[in-house]
Amino acid sequence: MKKINLSNPHIEALEPYMSARRIGGKGEVWLNANELPFPRQPMSLDVSDYHRYPDEGPDLVQAAYAAYAGLQPNQVLALRGADEAIDLLLRAYCQSGTDGIIISSPTYGMYQVCANIQNAAVIDVPLTEDYQLDVPAILAQEGIKLVFICNPNNPTGNSFNREDILTILRFFEGRALVVIDEAYIEFCPLESLVSEMANFENLVLVRTMSKAFGLAGVHVGYLLANETVMAIMRKVSAPYPLADPCAQIALQSLNENATQLMNKQVNQISQIRDSFCEALADIPDVTNVVPSVTNFVLVFFTDNEATWEALIEAGVVARRIPHSRLSEAIRFTIGTIEEMAMVIQVLKRLS
Repeated sequence: MKKINLSNPHIEALEPYMSARRIGGKGEVWLNANELPFPRQPMSLDVSDYHRYPDEGPDLVQAAYAAYAGLQPNQVLALRGADEAIDLLLRAYCQSGTDGIIISSPTYGMYQVCANIQNAAVIDVPLTEDYQLDVPAILAQEGIKLVFICNPNNPTGNSFNREDILTILRFFEGRALVVIDEAYIEFCPLESLVSEMANFENLVLVRTMSKAFGLAGVHVGYLLANETVMAIMRKVSAPYPLADPCAQIALQSLNENATQLMNKQVNQISQIRDSFCEALADIPDVTNVVPSVTNFVLVFFTDNEATWEALIEAGVVARRIPHSRLSEAIRFTIGTIEEMAMVIQVLKRLS
């Protein structure tokens, strides 16, 4: 049979995003995907309507999340995870082969992957030495439709100077959308830009329930924007964005009791993170710990390879980031007290 290749040439050369599950690994302690370590409470699901398509919105979920975020329901679009929001923004605003986006690496890899799929130019304005935004370099770019800022940033775990983000928003008004990925914002809610939605028409926020809400397996995300942007996004979003079981789980996870539990667990994770960082200070092979406001910590070692092998041997699955500046670093998701104590024991034995 004759082999026929009908795909777009730029897709042939595409490097897919290497998710934690795609990378895989073997072990008992999984600290590589920034998931919440606590299992969810049992939920009741109504299966009586599964023979029907779900609500288009679903409106109840969008209204509940709007109330949680302090917005109006027409400013919220529920989607299949935050990645779908990123992909739709690229498809809606970047013309293939013409328009470009700005990223600031090291950062979340899906911005570049989605841009590559759309054949949009990717301009990387690297973070500064202290992992902050290089504002003058960002403002110097032209031909930009989208500026992606992950705040707090993955994989470094730090947040960016708020005034820097506001400067970027002001500069690109009428020129480009500034997309703030707030996947980890529940761990530092005061850093959110949601209060600026009324001030900037070009501000777009991306949120997820996969992190602090502990719903990684449900895969529900949100795009938050003003009506001008939302009208465009509704045109490109697929019908029935959430399967009915996912919508029911998301809705139940947004009630008052559930959000109180989420905030309690966020505080627990933050305390475990801070204790973990204190313990790292006593490990001789640790050369740097990037201050984190999230549920993960980026740690640099004198011998990254030996550390990695020791972790694997002990059954700890962490994450190495494929970026030149992070070749000596390992990112650890914050797990339970017992899991983080195990990591410290492994590192102490290695020292």
